[in-house]
Amino acid sequence: MENIKFKPIVFNELPVHDTCWSLITGVDGNIYIAVCGEMTGGLSAYIVSYDPEKEKIEYLLEVAKVLGIPEDSGEAAHAKIHYSLVSDDEGMLYGATHCTGPPLGDVIWRPWNCWSHPIKNFRGSGIFGYDPRKREILFTDFLLPHEGSRCMAISCKRRKIYGISYPRDHFFIYDLNKHEVRDLGRIGSINPQCIFLDNEENAYTTGDYGNLIKCDGDNEELIDTGIQIPHANFRNGFHNVLIDVTPSPDGESVYGVTWTFGERLFCYNFKKNKIYDLGKAYGEEREEWWHIINSNVAGLVFGDDGYLYFCANLPAGKGYSPHLIRLNTETLKREIIGEITYQGKPADHISRGTKDFYGNLYFAEVGNSPTKIFKYEGAKCNGQSSKVSGIPRHWG
Repeated sequence: MENIKFKPIVFNELPVHDTCWSLITGVDGNIYIAVCGEMTGGLSAYIVSYDPEKEKIEYLLEVAKVLGIPEDSGEAAHAKIHYSLVSDDEGMLYGATHCTGPPLGDVIWRPWNCWSHPIKNFRGSGIFGYDPRKREILFTDFLLPHEGSRCMAISCKRRKIYGISYPRDHFFIYDLNKHEVRDLGRIGSINPQCIFLDNEENAYTTGDYGNLIKCDGDNEELIDTGIQIPHANFRNGFHNVLIDVTPSPDGESVYGVTWTFGERLFCYNFKKNKIYDLGKAYGEEREEWWHIINSNVAGLVFGDDGYLYFCANLPAGKGYSPHLIRLNTETLKREIIGEITYQGKPADHISRGTKDFYGNLYFAEVGNSPTKIFKYEGAKCNGQSSKVSGIPRHWG
């Protein structure tokens, strides 16, 4: 294990916010983060930017205020943007809220319990467009009533957003030109945590048993690809849905990880419609069931050095903590880079990763207050800065 320090970027202006779910790199080179609060009632999600060159944090947007829903309204709060912050090729940001933030005065909120409650129901995922250069709101709207947005991807050429609702697990399409929602129906009962795109901007996600579902972008139809993402041979694939996917440097495939017990890495070549099982993310297979957070794997991102980086919760001390791992995708050799800690204490778990234009990696933490992201500088090509351009991915 290398002696590595991770630089924390802490959102101290939001001291009770406890999660960062969406983390993306914009075309301007800034890192954009959805800062959320789930364990305190009556909060609002914020969109925050980090300028890697100036090392500057800016709090751009108070989402509940933009949507016109006061934090003291008594409704379920718009306190969370899950994997639903995306950017288009012009640099516009689009986000949609999720529905697990409790109302003011409550500690926890459940969607089914409050589905028809006259006050505490969730109005529906609030979607917005934002121009970070002009600091202007482009539009606001609401998606499916009572449901949050679990994850989103954007087709820039079609100007459409693909998403999954929660809790009913519906696949929807939002037309950015018409500001209309098309509901393609329910795909299961266990919400996948990710939608990804191929080069033609068709969208992919998974059903309850890890069966890969494709949304044809031209016909807006859901298609069974005939592919099941990998799972341990002593399980049947139930709950084996996507949690995180990152584009491959080859431009023909993606690398992903499953959200289940015994998380597995895979490569999906969308050109060939072929899946490659890369085995358990880290460690030995085991048949026991334990708390899924204890082995959470996410934060997939390729470094300029060509390695795939991801974060896995591994045993540490009396519990589990996230460790950064480097994978050689040719040999499948895995190396632990280091444990991610803050002020001598382990982080909780990591939700997403991204890379800036200088080759630095960033990982978003979930589960502590104040919440934060961690910067890692060791993934550059031969240790040198390698400035690049473009958006690493078009999904949250």
